[in-house]
Amino acid sequence: MLRNIGLTIILCIPFTTFANDDKPPKGQIYKAQGLSLGIGAVGSSGIYVGEKTEITPIPVISYETEHFFIRGLYAGVELYKNNLLTVNAITNINMMNLDIDNLSKEKLAANNISTSQLEDRERSVDLGIESILRLPYGLFSLQAVNDIGGASDGAELRFNYQYFWRINPKVTLMPNVGIDWLSDKRANYYYGILDSEVSRGVVAYKPNHVFIPHLSLGASYALTDKVKLSGAAMQKFLPNKVQDGPLVDKSKLTNFYMALTYKF
Repeated sequence: MLRNIGLTIILCIPFTTFANDDKPPKGQIYKAQGLSLGIGAVGSSGIYVGEKTEITPIPVISYETEHFFIRGLYAGVELYKNNLLTVNAITNINMMNLDIDNLSKEKLAANNISTSQLEDRERSVDLGIESILRLPYGLFSLQAVNDIGGASDGAELRFNYQYFWRINPKVTLMPNVGIDWLSDKRANYYYGILDSEVSRGVVAYKPNHVFIPHLSLGASYALTDKVKLSGAAMQKFLPNKVQDGPLVDKSKLTNFYMALTYKF
């Protein structure tokens, strides 16, 4: 099933795993270096015909050094940094995928499609560059990645604005707004009909490149100096070109994430 799961989305938004600092700049939080381990859960509403909300327990791993980080399925190496700008080389496993066994055969039949005509869509392994601009009123980030794992071989641009609102020494809120651009190859692979499926009788459909805006809200609560409870929820708004696809029956995608972690 197509699940741009909250773990990947949230950890690909810069700095959401940062810990509190005594005197951080307004709208920002410094990185907490070291290893954090925990347990969490991710959920997604899904967008394809017959998909239902699914919640999956997951291990949570975060490792930060001055020039290198691992945040779950997202990792990077710092290439350049000054007071305002950071440039990282990044890689991530994108959890977008389609399992045809989870689709509704009845709803597919309404579009004259059977599961025997369809193929699964695989997860991508992305590699690219990330630029982060730190300003007094928040963080702006731009990620440019390409699938090197052979799923779609397509590219994606992700633009985000994020603000860190420290309610008190224990509680921080992290609102975020952004937009993703998917190339023709990437959008057609996940939201369209493959050429091999057309050869089996499915009507051709290719949305080509698409822009997908999203909103999210993250929060963290420091239970102790070592233990933190964190979570986030994201809403993606699918454009008409995606909604018009014969495999899609929703206009929005909701992802959520919650975790309890211990910092060593």
